[in-house]
Amino acid sequence: MSEFGAKLMSLRTARGLSVKEACQKVGIPQSRLSELERGVRIPTTGQITQLENFYETASDELAALAKVFEESFNS
Repeated sequence: MSEFGAKLMSLRTARGLSVKEACQKVGIPQSRLSELERGVRIPTTGQITQLENFYETASDELAALAKVFEESFNS
């Protein structure tokens, strides 16, 4: 699991949400959020923005983690 995925899972579980519940609230397909949390898919910029807005994270916190993940994923 990537640090990005672990952070997403932590944010979701801290709110007591299942993957299905989080997806309905964020507007991302359930399979996609699951893939993001497991670290098997790189998030799009739009998904990062949706997640940051929903989880009310510091600006660009998830974006920075996603960038590191993408760099390691592509190497």
